[in-house]
Amino acid sequence: MAVSADPPRVFPVDDFVREELYPGYRQAFGSQPFVAGPVRPFSPADNERYWLRDSLHFSEGMVPASIATLDDAQTWGAQLGAEIVGVPPTRGSVNRLAGTHVYIGTIDVDTQWQVQARAARFGQYVSPILADFDSYWSMRAAELIAAYEHFDHLNLAAMSPGELWAAVKDAYAFHRRAWFIHFEVMYVLTANYLAFYALAEEIGLSGSQVSSFLSGRPTFYSRTDEELWRLAGLARSLGVDAALTSGSTADMRSRVLALPHGAAWVAEFDSFLGVYGQRTEETCRIDTPSWIEDPSPALYCIGTFLTKPAGFDFHAARAAAVSERDAQIDAARRSLNGSDLTRFNEALASNQAANFAWWNEEHNYLIDRRAAIPIRRATLELGARLTDAGRISRPDDMFYLFKPELFEVMESGDEGRWAELAAMIPDRRAYFEHWRERGPSLPTMLGTIPDTVPDPIMIEVFGLSGHFLETLRGGSGGGSGAEIRGFPAAKGVAEGIARVITTVTDLYTVQPGEILVCGGTTTEWTPAFGIILACVCDTGGSLTHAAIVSREYGIPCVVGTAVATTMIKTGDRVRVDGRAGTVQVLA
Repeated sequence: MAVSADPPRVFPVDDFVREELYPGYRQAFGSQPFVAGPVRPFSPADNERYWLRDSLHFSEGMVPASIATLDDAQTWGAQLGAEIVGVPPTRGSVNRLAGTHVYIGTIDVDTQWQVQARAARFGQYVSPILADFDSYWSMRAAELIAAYEHFDHLNLAAMSPGELWAAVKDAYAFHRRAWFIHFEVMYVLTANYLAFYALAEEIGLSGSQVSSFLSGRPTFYSRTDEELWRLAGLARSLGVDAALTSGSTADMRSRVLALPHGAAWVAEFDSFLGVYGQRTEETCRIDTPSWIEDPSPALYCIGTFLTKPAGFDFHAARAAAVSERDAQIDAARRSLNGSDLTRFNEALASNQAANFAWWNEEHNYLIDRRAAIPIRRATLELGARLTDAGRISRPDDMFYLFKPELFEVMESGDEGRWAELAAMIPDRRAYFEHWRERGPSLPTMLGTIPDTVPDPIMIEVFGLSGHFLETLRGGSGGGSGAEIRGFPAAKGVAEGIARVITTVTDLYTVQPGEILVCGGTTTEWTPAFGIILACVCDTGGSLTHAAIVSREYGIPCVVGTAVATTMIKTGDRVRVDGRAGTVQVLA
């Protein structure tokens, strides 16, 4: 890929500068929580910093109500976590909005004294946690699970107006707490992982191997996928598979129930949803139903699995992943001796006990994909009552109100204010749809492309390596013969037809035997890994979802390419080399 002699360094934010977040809404100072910087639309001053498009977590944009949950997550939660843990080089992340789409940047610590002071307290904070991570995470997980036990069993329909409003406020308070826990743990584990990475480089190993040393540990989401494959096999044995591979998912349940053994399969499916269905398809989006409400994503997964006649042997895949992991660890140990071997074994043991590669998948079912569900449920119940009272047209109009607007009108009891808010909702719906259509064309990065990024999460999860930044500065060209370079995330070589998608809602288009090319993946993409030949992502580092899951499924993966979705087209034949970190467009 050619790089110009004088590559551009600034991709202007000017086209996305706005005063209003949505029609009729400007943020008032103090209307949203932050520690070091707020979520807001782009301003001209933002040209001086870098902003990465976060299609990894928010591919379709954010409705007004979800901007409050975004506040809790990548702004308030990240900044408070970084401040309390004392991460030396960063004060956390912060977001800007291009229309309704999320861009993420960081707030770097820019003086040496602050870096040193934060490093001192960082060690004091982190060391006790790493000394007994299982106990620490068990405590945090128990807190989250207890909250879900409370919210999941609330009889919202039977509540008085005052009780329901209290439930809404409690749900928002819990959501904020969950995201502090998220970033507290993430910063601790990232630091431990990066220390191991640096040690590997120092003693003659490749830092890119470290994530593979930590693979092979089952997660909640690997168990979810295993159950989905089991349900696919059960459908085939009960003779209901044809009903799951044709027609729309909307009436799939009734089609299955009409078959002789359909009731038995549906009972198993409902049992599955009871355990695994409390998840949404994107982070922080309270306008997205959970699988309990709408099981279409799970039914789609099962139908897709049924198109692969051989099925998928999870036990064999896991055994192979563990065998490969152990072989790499043994090879690393054989190459070392003396103090280097001792240090390697100590770092490995610490990272196996506080395993970021495992936790980065495991925590999603307790936080990322679940924490907004209590807000959604309580908000829809409130919306149903307001619809009956004639305040709004339908319950999901509530998603087009900003949290400060909702809290103000509910606390003040100003009945006249409802008419003003309801009048803005049609324009806000249209605004969201306009920007959702623009989403695939938005730039990967805006502002000034830096030489380096010090924030460890941005490097290891989002993949902002030196190569990624250099690629963005240099531009790209596509076509037959083009070679794209990225981070070697999972070894192996595969050649096949590319399927390029930019949003999880298009995941149903992926066919067995294709090579998935996308901006990045999160847990809702996991089922596709059982049918694809390889995965290529624009973003992501060694700890990103695609890297972790590809190793578990035994398929090649290259992440952090920066430009794959723009250089590759659906239908191109490509060759993916997961060990070298290269993708070649063949034809």
